[in-house]
Amino acid sequence: MTLSPIPGAARAKRNTATGRAENPALASLSRKVVGALVACFDFLALNLVLLVACLPVVTIPVAFQAATVALERWRVSGEDRVVREFFTALRSQRPLRTTVTVGTPFAAVAIAAEEVHYFTRGGSPGDWVSLGFGVAALFIALASIGYVLLLGARQPLMAASDIWNLSISLAVRNALTTAPLFVAEFVATAFLLLFDPALALIGLPLGLLVLVKATAELGARRAGFATRGDEPPKAQE
Repeated sequence: MTLSPIPGAARAKRNTATGRAENPALASLSRKVVGALVACFDFLALNLVLLVACLPVVTIPVAFQAATVALERWRVSGEDRVVREFFTALRSQRPLRTTVTVGTPFAAVAIAAEEVHYFTRGGSPGDWVSLGFGVAALFIALASIGYVLLLGARQPLMAASDIWNLSISLAVRNALTTAPLFVAEFVATAFLLLFDPALALIGLPLGLLVLVKATAELGARRAGFATRGDEPPKAQE
């Protein structure tokens, strides 16, 4: 057996010093891992309550708006109690006003999609013209949903007509940039849900909302428009 030239006390002191040198890195890594796990849990929890709130179908506009507000508070102020913020926003909204404001572009998408489906058979020149108008309407309606949600979350006191007009204006001004991203996000989500509906339980709806919100923010910046009041107003308890 080879004896260590370093006495036991000195060896223990060196090991203690080495451990102290490693502790900050380990502690930082541990905090990052815990933070990532907490963020994943918050994301899945918010996605679950969003799905439950959307089950009656007619509540989809209100639920999506409340989830957008919760995401805004998470981004701006770091409020990670997203489920609490979701229900607080849900309670503080005016259901009819929010349903009309946010539901209108969703209804426009449904109507335009039905028109496109009807005229895809072609036929007379008028049918082809109607098909073109239907595709354009569907394109703009999909591109405006993100702006309606973003403006509704950041400027809840803005009139519904103003939100629609501004959203359509932003959608048209970004028709060649962010509009294709909106369409790709919705189409990809629909395809994935058709492929495996279970993906809805692991974050796909909320993931779509996050992407749509980020694309709307990008489009607003590109158009030189900044929403007033970057931090959403805290909902009344």
